Amino acid sequence: MVYFILVLVAAIEVIVLLINRPVFANIPYVQVYIVPLLIVIVITMLLSRNPKRFMRWFKQGLITISVVVLVFVPVLYAKNLPLYGYNEAKKMLAQREQLLLSQFQKGKYVYPAKDSPKKYRYLFKVNRGNGMLEYVFDPYTGGYEVVTDVIKK
Repeated sequence: MVYFILVLVAAIEVIVLLINRPVFANIPYVQVYIVPLLIVIVITMLLSRNPKRFMRWFKQGLITISVVVLVFVPVLYAKNLPLYGYNEAKKMLAQREQLLLSQFQKGKYVYPAKDSPKKYRYLFKVNRGNGMLEYVFDPYTGGYEVVTDVIKK
């Protein structure tokens, strides 16, 4: 029963991570959090198949480590999650700059931050008049800036 609960909780956490992935344009990278959960699932399934094969203390140690991983992965993910989702940032930028949502180019773009290589920003390409503006939005603070002002010829 313990094995089933561990696999179930890990599977639910993987599903939640995959559901949140497009909301935040994969910021932070979901793969970093999914790999330990998949390892927990594999180890737990191996332990449930051959319980006599492993020594008791080793089994208990692996189960304890699995529980710790299951607790800390969502905590770390929630800690590193941006304040604003991609669509929320787009609406906020449109409101502040008085833009229409139809002026934004389709697609989700991510831009690496200059100050921190592990942090990423949302990049919005906006058609405005006879040119195109590119805005970089910081999903952690809500700040933004114009990166380029490209004029169409």
